[in-house]
Amino acid sequence: MMLVERDKIKPKSNTFIKQAWMIKVSEKSSRLKTILKYLKLYCNYSSINSLKYLVDSQRPWFERIMWVIIHCIIISVLVSMVYTSYQEFESQPLVTSMDANIKTAKIFFPGIAICSINRISLQSAKKLATNISNAKITDRSVDEILNLIMQLGNLYVSMMVIDNSNDVELDKLLTTYYNGSYDVTQIMKTLTPQCSTILLKCILHGIDRNCSELFEFRKTQDGYCCTFNYVRESDDIPDLNNMIKLTRDQERVETLGIENGLSVLMDPLLDDNFYSILPFRGWKVTVFNPTDYPDMTSGGVTEVFAIPQYETYLNVEATLFSSSQTIINLPRNKRNCLFSDETVFSNITMYTYSDCIVDCKINDIQKFCGCRPFIYPRRGKKDYSWHICNITDFQCLTKYKSKRLTIFPHEDDHSIFHEEKDALHCLHCYPACNDTNFGVLSWRSHMDLGTFELNLFPNYKITNEGVLHVYFSQYGTIRLNQDVSSYWYNLLSDIGGLCGIFIGFSFITIVELLYFFVLLFCDLFCKKSVLQKDDRKIEISPDQTQTTGELY
Repeated sequence: MMLVERDKIKPKSNTFIKQAWMIKVSEKSSRLKTILKYLKLYCNYSSINSLKYLVDSQRPWFERIMWVIIHCIIISVLVSMVYTSYQEFESQPLVTSMDANIKTAKIFFPGIAICSINRISLQSAKKLATNISNAKITDRSVDEILNLIMQLGNLYVSMMVIDNSNDVELDKLLTTYYNGSYDVTQIMKTLTPQCSTILLKCILHGIDRNCSELFEFRKTQDGYCCTFNYVRESDDIPDLNNMIKLTRDQERVETLGIENGLSVLMDPLLDDNFYSILPFRGWKVTVFNPTDYPDMTSGGVTEVFAIPQYETYLNVEATLFSSSQTIINLPRNKRNCLFSDETVFSNITMYTYSDCIVDCKINDIQKFCGCRPFIYPRRGKKDYSWHICNITDFQCLTKYKSKRLTIFPHEDDHSIFHEEKDALHCLHCYPACNDTNFGVLSWRSHMDLGTFELNLFPNYKITNEGVLHVYFSQYGTIRLNQDVSSYWYNLLSDIGGLCGIFIGFSFITIVELLYFFVLLFCDLFCKKSVLQKDDRKIEISPDQTQTTGELY
């Protein structure tokens, strides 16, 4: 009896499992039918008119297949073109336009640095040698001490091979004379020919000016020079403040022509020559952006040589570069520039491309030589904590100088120069988003000794002097404006236009999709159909006039 009962129970259990499985299959089938029904309903009533041909049961099957193929081709082309538009939007986010109607008279005058080719004054060197001799700290004569002082010229890091056998002895001599460590910066500043002796007369905008009011003795790539319109903060600031304080107001161009620019009468001080960095007499004139440290390797700097008994003319042309503030939201590697309030190093009070390159070079020198050249500004506690390169560091400075002559800024990992070892890689340095670049067209005219009279300096008889003229002659200046090539709504408009042309897609289509998804969700999960229960068994006609009356 027990066996019989078990046999009876077993088929009942199997029947129950089969029924449950059939119910699940039925539910899945019902959901699939519901989804297909709403899909068919959407195709019939969508604003994309061609979709109704896919579900029209009255059309032959081959015609419906043809419409499916056509839709696949059109959608594939559409997706490809939309992707291309997006890629162009991402890869070319910026556009540069040119404005050639900027009045030259309204722009700022460039910075000018006048550096004597003779970097050490003979009179100053003799004075230092005499003071050391009078201190009775060495048995050497004044002339012997003077020969040792000449070794200080090596700090200008010439590429020429210079005898450095007395470097250690000079270092010991200066250490003893100054009772310990000595200030290389102050020594080199004292030995450099002074502006008061080099600059004889100055004229700015046709008005006689005191040269000491126009020029300052500032640091440049060639050491201390006479600088005009260099408006950066002081070269040596022990403690930085957050505020940027310019040393003076920038001079503007105001008017055009030689007589309305800057004219300077210069004395070559031929009898004061002691250490020349080039094999001729005269001056190196540097034209640079007034807010940049004048450094040749950073670009944007033009050098011209002026020589005695010649008038040197510098016809300056400016190119302005301006960027819209809207591009600041783009990554740096796409806009390829930095704004002045974006800092890279802690000791930069305002960002400039020149300062970034200079800091990169200083960090490299500090890494390999453990010192900081005196020619560079010191701003902040970190800069002041570093040892200033003295004569004993000359060999190291010369050894690595060739590396710092080749600089690769902001390169990417795929650049062919990425692995270049005999070069300096400044990956964080980008050009300034707002900048001014000055180009120069120069020429000279000879002045006869004793008889030549200058138009701007009447009653002055020329002997060995030289004259420098810096001026603007062109009425208009070019400005390059950088802005976002297209905004998000431009991209949306382009994509919308493509979708509208190819398949008639619009925002209404998106609303329709959302609407039909809501209806489908309600039917599947809430069991609330928009169709009448009696109509579920009725096939929806592709003809809209037939189905309109059957809905709801």
